[in-house]
Amino acid sequence: MNLAKLIDKDLDKFLPSAKTEPRILHEAMRYGVFPGGKRIRPIILIEAAIACGGNYREAAAAGCAVEFVHAYSLIHDDLPSMDDDDYRRGRPSCHKKFGEANAILAGDALLTLAFDLLANGYAPWIGIKMIKELSAATGSEGMVGGQALDIAGNKNSDKVNRLKTAKLFEASAALGALSARAGKKNIATLRKYGLNLGMAFQAIDDILDGENIHLRKDAGISIDKAKDALAVLGRPRAERLKKIADTILTRSK
Repeated sequence: MNLAKLIDKDLDKFLPSAKTEPRILHEAMRYGVFPGGKRIRPIILIEAAIACGGNYREAAAAGCAVEFVHAYSLIHDDLPSMDDDDYRRGRPSCHKKFGEANAILAGDALLTLAFDLLANGYAPWIGIKMIKELSAATGSEGMVGGQALDIAGNKNSDKVNRLKTAKLFEASAALGALSARAGKKNIATLRKYGLNLGMAFQAIDDILDGENIHLRKDAGISIDKAKDALAVLGRPRAERLKKIADTILTRSK
């Protein structure tokens, strides 16, 4: 089962067609999503769901919601008022292709679509919990807050990384557990796994960007914490999640 390909099919299904008006907005949204990276966040979400007794189909909408949030964050990160990057994944960034205004709107629309999927893709009692989880990870005390601290030149890199990157990993794992109707203990376990995985991911990212070549030890410690958290699930159910952790530690650009 190639999860990335399955996720891409569902992302395509949930996105408005580029032929639907306003076409330029929908084209920009699709441009920000395709072609994507490794789809690591929705894969974590889906594997967390499976580890808790769920399945791909139950987790798919939440996985796509997380990826839409990630795509929105990259579009906005690249804007001249943010990181001011002209390229993303080897091609012009969204604002260079479609203009700054359309890039902002595309990001706004992807973020809104993410919450629409959670509101309409699940029973109300689950959807509400999922919306609370994702909004906490992405708002002023999550991803957006981390970006604000980064722009302000905050020197506490651990706090910036926790908010800007790791909180969405944490939410991804927790959303997977929620999609499988997991209990509080398993949700807490997977939240801890995701948070530590996100911290390791950002540390490796910084190493690959040449920003701090001394972070390998920190990344290893975070990966160990992530894997240790999975003990509650038992070995067979945790193995695929542990493999994801190992892959993050050894990943390259």
